[in-house]
Amino acid sequence: MKEDKGFTFIEIIVVLGIIGIILAASYPSILNVLEVRALESAARELLTTLEAARYTAVNDKVNCRVRFFEENNQWRYMVEVEQGGLKGTTPTFTWKPVPKFIQKTLPPKFNPQIDLPEKNREIVFSPLGIVANYNFTTPQNFQIILKSDKLKNLSQDNQRIITIYAGGSIGYKKARG
Repeated sequence: MKEDKGFTFIEIIVVLGIIGIILAASYPSILNVLEVRALESAARELLTTLEAARYTAVNDKVNCRVRFFEENNQWRYMVEVEQGGLKGTTPTFTWKPVPKFIQKTLPPKFNPQIDLPEKNREIVFSPLGIVANYNFTTPQNFQIILKSDKLKNLSQDNQRIITIYAGGSIGYKKARG
């Protein structure tokens, strides 16, 4: 007698059913991990840009700023350096974009909260690396907060808070809110 070596149709269906059940059970967990990664990525990208702007100010011995602005209902930010010249006998200063930095957008799904001075919404790093436009009367106004509503509904750390201190150091923390 010849013996068949293979799987029966029933065995294949049972295995596919088991795989389907495992995938269905792990799907919410996978979505949760993706949301955490996206929030972390957006916050770390901003943190890296702030640190690179501070480094540029110190390394190139110029004032360097990270300017935040709203465009098409989205918060964007870019790095600029101050360039000076003379117009007759009057010194003039203008801000020019730094070519190695591209304009970036904070993802709207994370409800960016930009707590910077209302006037310019910028952080200016001096050549010494300190924040030149720091306001000592309201230090809490130097924060950028990203929030995830999905993570809040799951009772997880749903906020990433970036705080800029007078000395130029930059704090990063996770919180629930």
